[in-house]
Amino acid sequence: MPTRNDICQAIDSYVSFLGSHDVDRLVALFSEDAVQHEPLGVRSYRGIEEIRRFDTENAKVDFTVTRLSPITVVGRFAATQLRVSVPGMPDFVATDLFEFDDDCKIVSLRVLPDPEAAADGSGSA
Repeated sequence: MPTRNDICQAIDSYVSFLGSHDVDRLVALFSEDAVQHEPLGVRSYRGIEEIRRFDTENAKVDFTVTRLSPITVVGRFAATQLRVSVPGMPDFVATDLFEFDDDCKIVSLRVLPDPEAAADGSGSA
């Protein structure tokens, strides 16, 4: 089982690669049979090739992300909030929920973007 430090490093790498649109390095963080729900309840991507196709299209969008909150780790599960910046829109919050395998690869990712949750704390509670 990965350590808390391993998981935190993986999530920080995920945020870095997502924000820099480095699809190859981003996808390398996932297990071959991973599932990515993005946004949660709307679409699921199953397996590394579907995730790669999604991330390749996503990388064409002009956005940046930074970690907004500490990383919470419980066993093989973790969560953090990201500040999402898209030109022409107010920054907003997305909460990402991760599950890792024994090799510290992402096996499940659930993304909850909330454009009404302003990253400056002014969104409704």
